[in-house]
Amino acid sequence: MELRQLSYFVAVAEELHFNRAAARMCIAQPALSSHIQALEKELGVRLLERSTRKVELTRAGEAFYDRAVRIIGDVGLSVEVARSVAGKAARTIRIGTVYPATTGVLPAFLARIGRKFPDVALHVTSGSTNDIIRSIENGQINLGFIRPVENIGSLRFFSIAHERYLLAVEKTSPLALRSEIDIEDLRSEKIIAFSRQNLSYSERYFSEMFETHGLTGNIAYRSHEE
Repeated sequence: MELRQLSYFVAVAEELHFNRAAARMCIAQPALSSHIQALEKELGVRLLERSTRKVELTRAGEAFYDRAVRIIGDVGLSVEVARSVAGKAARTIRIGTVYPATTGVLPAFLARIGRKFPDVALHVTSGSTNDIIRSIENGQINLGFIRPVENIGSLRFFSIAHERYLLAVEKTSPLALRSEIDIEDLRSEKIIAFSRQNLSYSERYFSEMFETHGLTGNIAYRSHEE
């Protein structure tokens, strides 16, 4: 068993999507699948349930994920301790981020930190808001870029950016000429929605909004993919 196999598995477990996990780990999707299959073969258990529409953790996979995360964190800590003892203390900031921030606020933040503290190593991982909060609480990362949450426990957060949501419609739709759309404007429209097991914050937000405004019946198609 190799450490990289654990890292690949953790990425798939957190993304529940092989293509996104492969992009996150900078590896081809077929190669990622091969590593996961090799890991399952070595363990003698199935860690993931795969179908054409979704990826889910098995009970064994859930238990193995928790341990794999701790092992990876312990290895990173051990490296820093060894370097510190050798007089080569590594100053590292570990950052967790939700995917949308990787093309927005994160690049600018990394550039500013790099200019101000050129001797600091920055380590970035992506995940869901809940994953990032848990990683901060467990001491695995130092800070995170997350979606708004109702309860963040003992942690502190502040707003640094606002997102605009866009509505995709046909060019011939009257709504295409509008600069702003009200939820009631969708009353006579058919809606495409997500139906993945683990919805992102924005997906869950719109799902709840559709239900609140009685638009659930307008959903004509549900997609498991982005």
